[in-house]
Amino acid sequence: MSLADDAALWWRTLGPLPVQMHAFRLANDARKAAWRPGLPVLVAFWRQRGQDAARLARHEPLVALGTALASAPQPDASALRAAKLVLAGREVAAFPPETWALPGARPLEVYEAHYLDWADALVAESLIGAGTDLALLHAALQSWAAESARLDKPWEPYPRARRTLAATRAAARLTLAEHHGRDRWTDTHGAVRDLLLAIAAAAACDLSYLAERHLDGNHLLVDRAAQAVAELAWGRGTRACATLADEVERQFPGDGAHVEASPMYHALLLEDLLTVRALWPQGPARMRYEHLLQRALGWLAAVMHPDGRLPAFGDTDPDALDALAMTRTALGGAVRGQLDAKQSAWASRHGGHLAVVHTAPPVWTPQPGHAHADTLAVEWSRNDVRILADAGLAGYEGDPRRELNRSEASHSTVQVLNVPQLELWGAFRVGARGEVAHVETGRMDGWDWLTAVHVWPHASHRHVRLCAHHPSGKLVVADALQGPGEAIARFLLAPRVQAESVERLRVGRERIAVNASRPLSLATGVRFAGRSESVEGQELHAPVDEHGTWITFGGGDCKEMSERFAAPWAALAARM
Repeated sequence: MSLADDAALWWRTLGPLPVQMHAFRLANDARKAAWRPGLPVLVAFWRQRGQDAARLARHEPLVALGTALASAPQPDASALRAAKLVLAGREVAAFPPETWALPGARPLEVYEAHYLDWADALVAESLIGAGTDLALLHAALQSWAAESARLDKPWEPYPRARRTLAATRAAARLTLAEHHGRDRWTDTHGAVRDLLLAIAAAAACDLSYLAERHLDGNHLLVDRAAQAVAELAWGRGTRACATLADEVERQFPGDGAHVEASPMYHALLLEDLLTVRALWPQGPARMRYEHLLQRALGWLAAVMHPDGRLPAFGDTDPDALDALAMTRTALGGAVRGQLDAKQSAWASRHGGHLAVVHTAPPVWTPQPGHAHADTLAVEWSRNDVRILADAGLAGYEGDPRRELNRSEASHSTVQVLNVPQLELWGAFRVGARGEVAHVETGRMDGWDWLTAVHVWPHASHRHVRLCAHHPSGKLVVADALQGPGEAIARFLLAPRVQAESVERLRVGRERIAVNASRPLSLATGVRFAGRSESVEGQELHAPVDEHGTWITFGGGDCKEMSERFAAPWAALAARM
């Protein structure tokens, strides 16, 4: 790539960002350069303040949080008990590690080690087991505290915010145990609880001055949540909760979808927001916050597959809810929200049948880093089993699968060979991007239907897609594409689904008929299992051009369906 091409790429990447974000980034870079030489002194200062704040910890909010956590499924500590540190789905070191710098680990894995989620898992395990894990945890925390003052990554704003949340959750579990007069309560329990509170308070010190406005999105919201925890748990700050509520309203607008259009990050943020809710006493301000949370929970409940998995749009691990105990519990009582297909997604649900289409804009401009080339991707469940499901989530920086993971090859959408939907590069960079337009929805003869147009960057191509879903679980997908080059529609089969042929899928004993207006082909693609390994998976390919391709899943004749939906399809085709 020439210097001019490189400059143009950077312009397409940075140019769309709000102007103020560039100023925030320069300020953040200057801050990092200025504090690095004196970081040990700063850390000592924050830790002293943290110890002082921990002595003022409020008993009632911590007991309330501990009660909420005790009512939720417990985190899995089996790997830690087996002396393994597993981060981002991969074993990276023994536990506790010889060094918390974790040489050889990927950047995200190093950051995750400093979130201290492992501390919460071990506390939960110690309270239901024999308690021997608490001594292991105490040693690990002391080891981490001794070394972390000499490392940069633990003191970046995002790890600090995540550590505030995780350590406070762990301390709340212990506070509840003491409150209940647990017979096994010992000096070790008290020492670990006080250490966790001091670590949480130290991490929250001066976080309001370090809020990640240069990144926005989930980073900024987690910063705000950590500040609210500090205000509620030990009285540090006076406006943090109100500021958090304002940020939630900004980042979960309209139908309650998070602006980054990633169901996993939507769920991760809910876990932190529910932590704040548990600490927050009843009152008018809390009522507003509760309303915002219920709207966000309603959106997630509306797109979640009947088997409890998330649609893998953007950076999403479908199994992410397994580790989010409070979110899973809250979803159990959530009322499904009414989705706005022009904002986020379209879903049609009938009992155990679900069709969901990703209709959000290709990127959210202030924070595009978690976007994938998955515009108008479709996922489908039938009889409580996922049939069509995108590939899942691989790693981030340092993971060789990242490029494939973000591409059209990992999603049930249309791919134009050698002309990507999004100009994706690096681990989180996005250059040129298109737009979604002319989104329409309706109901006809019992069928729910959606039509939409996706315009490629520079308007080089226009993809029109119709999806229709019947209460019996049948699915119809029609695609047409205007623009040069060869194009295919991909339909990725979920892990439990096997293609006996291009005309028949098998799920257990059930057979699902597939009919197409043009010849289908069967191919093998990559699936990302648990973020730690890649496996092969089957997928169906259909050619797509301006003449249109119709496919029915679960029965139905393509000619009949094209006649049934002739009116919305004609209106859509006119947009080409």
